[in-house]
Amino acid sequence: VDLSSAERAELISYYRERQAENCRIINGEFDDILRLCAMQRLMQALGAYGFLGLVKGHKHFLKHVPPAMASLRSVVEPIEGLQQLEALLAELISR
Repeated sequence: VDLSSAERAELISYYRERQAENCRIINGEFDDILRLCAMQRLMQALGAYGFLGLVKGHKHFLKHVPPAMASLRSVVEPIEGLQQLEALLAELISR
């Protein structure tokens, strides 16, 4: 799903509000864990799009690759230690 930054922020805010209503405290690790989960899920989706589009011949899945790569780049960008991955994604996106 190709969500804008504002839509992502709204969903995260909604989640935080629901947790607060249920007296659940979200600690500082939440954002880090959410980012890593998003990164893992996007890489999984990219693998599926590639497999379905290139191996299985369902070419329509390939249209999802550019938005997923852009989303992955935005997730990876602020993570310390992943600058090379971010640079690689930037290069691939620009092609």
